[in-house]
Amino acid sequence: MILQISLLLIAAAISLVFLRRAVPRAFSNPCGFPEARWTWPENVFTAGLVLSFLALVAAAAGRPAGRVDMGSLGANLVLYVALALLVVGFLVFRNFKIRETFGLGARGWNWRVIAGWLAMFLPLVYFVQSLSYALSGPDQAPQAIVDFLLVSSGWQARAAVFGMAVIAAPVTEELIFRGCLYGMLRKSCGRAPAIAISSILFALIHGHLPSLPGLIVLAAGLALVYERCGSLWAPISMHAAFNGLTIMAAIFWPDLAQ
Repeated sequence: MILQISLLLIAAAISLVFLRRAVPRAFSNPCGFPEARWTWPENVFTAGLVLSFLALVAAAAGRPAGRVDMGSLGANLVLYVALALLVVGFLVFRNFKIRETFGLGARGWNWRVIAGWLAMFLPLVYFVQSLSYALSGPDQAPQAIVDFLLVSSGWQARAAVFGMAVIAAPVTEELIFRGCLYGMLRKSCGRAPAIAISSILFALIHGHLPSLPGLIVLAAGLALVYERCGSLWAPISMHAAFNGLTIMAAIFWPDLAQ
């Protein structure tokens, strides 16, 4: 564990060197950031969604962690799809043009830029997360969905996790937390506070204390790549890639995922 954290620390330090140049470039908005006319109905709607996530986490606090199975994965998949449709439907009802609101044009999807930001943030996320797990003690369990992968070997289980973690969750969570919440906070209180607040809330809704610091770092990277590319496709792609790598680690290198 000490060797793993030491190697990650070196990689994280190298990442920080590149980020010193990359972050100011992201804030310069070379591609332009989508400017939506957020008003109080959208603010209340988004706050309600985020508070609902937090209420579910708070209700489960102190209870034994629930086991993930195919039934719960299917239910969560349906829930996430329904939430995405609810957000899009509400915004369309409010006369928002979804493509322009979230910068969904083809120009905002630059795989080289997204891959570069993922490469810069992965060592930071893994270093912070490994350190957090080490400080939490040896008995700390991984996230429930990772634990499910560690004990499930069938292709059906892996396909279900892939659909949930690589498709449904990135689309829905980025739509709510970067597309709506970050965009609204950015307009009302500026970029740096918006990154901090939206990142903390994003981490909290996952309800897993040892993963909290790493998820905050990941969420900050997702907001920055959104700034850099000016398109919600960028954080969706980066989020999906991160989750995909986590799934691969749990399948092929289970000792690293525990």
